[in-house]
Amino acid sequence: MPTDEKLKPIKGHCPDCGSGKWADPVGHYNEYERDDQNDIWASTDHRILKCRGCDKVYHQTDFIFSEDIDYQRDPSTGEEVADYIHTIHYWPAPIKQVRPKWLNRVPTVDMDLYKLLNEVYSALDVDLAVLAAIGIRTTFDRGSELLGVDPSLPFSKKLDELVKLGATGATERDALSVMTDAGSASAHRGWRPTPEQLDTMMQIIEAFVHRNFILRTDVTALKNAVPAKLSKKAPHT
Repeated sequence: MPTDEKLKPIKGHCPDCGSGKWADPVGHYNEYERDDQNDIWASTDHRILKCRGCDKVYHQTDFIFSEDIDYQRDPSTGEEVADYIHTIHYWPAPIKQVRPKWLNRVPTVDMDLYKLLNEVYSALDVDLAVLAAIGIRTTFDRGSELLGVDPSLPFSKKLDELVKLGATGATERDALSVMTDAGSASAHRGWRPTPEQLDTMMQIIEAFVHRNFILRTDVTALKNAVPAKLSKKAPHT
């Protein structure tokens, strides 16, 4: 049953506002298990939180195990103080990979491309490195198909076709080649890239999508908006 103590405002990680934001618990449930034979116990507090900043509702679990104790020395008394370690998780998971501002324009280009990118970001948020790497490679597949490349071609041929179409240059081709090789290694050999390696892969795929599907539209709009040069009149004789 919820108690007044459990329903006091706390700081949580709002999916929209970020970490350390005040929230009001609007629901609480405690799971408690005890093993009397071994004299150990575990407690999980489930809290439904409502962010005070944006009214977003999200779920927090606060897990404590009787054997997980952190010992620290009190600087004022010099005495050793024991405190239980809290393992806290949130749903929806906190955003770890910042979405680019242009992402919400991708549905106007292609909904499948938009969904693929969103699934990659979601995988990154929950540290699913292998799935994120595979998703990045699949996003490239969809993007190249939208640009007119035959989806049945192997990756190297797709890259050659993109160069012929003017959709990528030689330098970007090399970067895309490394990115697709990395995605293939995850798909076929279970390779797990580090966060830094995934960040590099994301920079490559985001640049590819942005330049070909967002920036091109913006450049065309800018070109159409620029007033034409006034023609010079011939001097009177």
